[in-house]
Amino acid sequence: MELDEALAAIGEWGLYQTIIYWLITIPGTWFCVWPMMSVVFQAGIPETFYCQIPTGSTVNETIPVSEIDDNGDPVYETCVMYTNHTVSNATTSCTDGWYYEPDEYAETIVTEWDLVCDDAVLGQISQSVFMTGVMIGAFLAGYLSDRFGRKKVYLLAMWLESIFGILTAFTQSFITYVILRFLTGVMLQGVMVSNLILATEMFPPGKRLYAGFLNTISWGVGIMLLAPLAYLFPNWRSLQLAMHIPALLTFYYFWVIPESMRWLISKGRIQQAETILYRAAKFNKKHLPQDVLNPKVKGDDYIPKNENNNDGNKGTINDVTIKQNGHPVDQNDATHANGNLYDDTKKQLKEDEEQDEPHYTLCDLFSRPRLAFNTIVMCFAWFVTSLVYFGVSFNTANIGDGVYIAFFFNGFVEIPGNILALYASLRFGRRIPTSMFLAFAGLCCGCTVFIPAETANGTNLEPLQLTVYLLGKFAITGAFASFWSWAPELFPTLIRNFGFGLTNFFASLGGVVAPLTVYIAYSNLAVIMVSFGVLAIFTSAVVLLLPETKDHPMPHTIEEAEQIAKRKKKSKKSKELSSPVNTYDAKQNEINGVINPSFTIDRETQTNL
Repeated sequence: MELDEALAAIGEWGLYQTIIYWLITIPGTWFCVWPMMSVVFQAGIPETFYCQIPTGSTVNETIPVSEIDDNGDPVYETCVMYTNHTVSNATTSCTDGWYYEPDEYAETIVTEWDLVCDDAVLGQISQSVFMTGVMIGAFLAGYLSDRFGRKKVYLLAMWLESIFGILTAFTQSFITYVILRFLTGVMLQGVMVSNLILATEMFPPGKRLYAGFLNTISWGVGIMLLAPLAYLFPNWRSLQLAMHIPALLTFYYFWVIPESMRWLISKGRIQQAETILYRAAKFNKKHLPQDVLNPKVKGDDYIPKNENNNDGNKGTINDVTIKQNGHPVDQNDATHANGNLYDDTKKQLKEDEEQDEPHYTLCDLFSRPRLAFNTIVMCFAWFVTSLVYFGVSFNTANIGDGVYIAFFFNGFVEIPGNILALYASLRFGRRIPTSMFLAFAGLCCGCTVFIPAETANGTNLEPLQLTVYLLGKFAITGAFASFWSWAPELFPTLIRNFGFGLTNFFASLGGVVAPLTVYIAYSNLAVIMVSFGVLAIFTSAVVLLLPETKDHPMPHTIEEAEQIAKRKKKSKKSKELSSPVNTYDAKQNEINGVINPSFTIDRETQTNL
């Protein structure tokens, strides 16, 4: 029995899977989104601040007035002070630090280390360094989770992230703060990657889409919860502890959370995978036969059972018979009567595979004109989408008053955004919905800055401004979600990991650049929001040049990927027959649920099937 058949037998979404899924997903999303988005509060700049007033002086004697507000109150300069007001109006930079008027921020890294005026950019640079750590962590997490297992990487990364986060709360220097934030970012990405893989691999293919979708919903809920958490802990150090200490409470996960069964099978640890299956079956009150994961060897030493059947159909990947010494052998006899047959055959197949299997590199993404074009466009689109998504999120404090309320709804709109993206992707395809999400996001971003805070007669328009802003966040969230399902479908199976990894790199690069927009937006929000709008609208037109992938089998070879734009929509029956073969590959077996991922089918057999 294959793993997906066994998962269906114990209940595709049983009570056991539900409990384990949420035990993995909630910490895996909340403990990641909190440190990533907390910069909105931890690097918040008070609305009113000016140079520290020397003893014996008054504010009017020390600080120049820049303007008079609508209420007739003076607005003081923030970065200069009089040299000697009794002699002249000459000014100089602040000599004794700054005074920060208390507001909704109690104490931030800005007020503690005076990251204002000439040093104002440093607060956002620290976030860019953090996002750089996230980008580097993406490369490490994928390799380590494949090498050592999803559970080990998930737990170790989560606990190390917690330790680095707690240490950050006690740092006394800005440089140390930045270094610890970088390390936190590296660990955070390890949690994000391994949590998603570990949680979704518990389910058969039919339920995996919904498992990934619920992961994005949990992410949005995590953003919402950060707003009241930051309100309850207004000091950046106390907020840092509140975000990271709860992760240490998951110490019992070491005994509760199971390793990915797909990863165990890929490493030949079938018995351990079966133990997890039997535990889940017992919890779900289901029954499984003995030796439920009876592996079916694939490679040079098999023959399709239905190769020349009467109805003219070819054999499928799973219709195989093991051969020993050139003669067919019963599956159970091959596995149990001769216990060494499977191991010996597996070893021989791996050796043959290493000799015969062609090796691909990142350069193969640009080996064909159309494939290269699709790769470049998708990388650009992911960069822009990530830049706008994180840019809008980080700039929440620059939109109107009430940062906590605005940030709460900033997370809330992600939930309907992801729901609509899922529906539109399944109903209308990838290309048109993604383009429409981007266009609408660009329109909202551009319009936000043209809505005044109030009308000439005093009508408050800040709620309207915030609404349009949040609609932009809603739309860019939908675009981001759409790209997650679209991007892997454009790349051939043989180099899909390279393609998806490259696009994710550019998405991370957008996240690195996004914090710097906050620094510019603090003095000129219009420039940033209009730039977001123009980029999103331009990208909405560019992605229309990419091919639609809905109802098409995923390309297996580079040649198939090159022809994907010319391929006509196939009938449902044709799709059902072709998809399993075209999507089968050793590098994708864990995703598709095939039992022995170390085995491959030779190209001639795959073509005949």
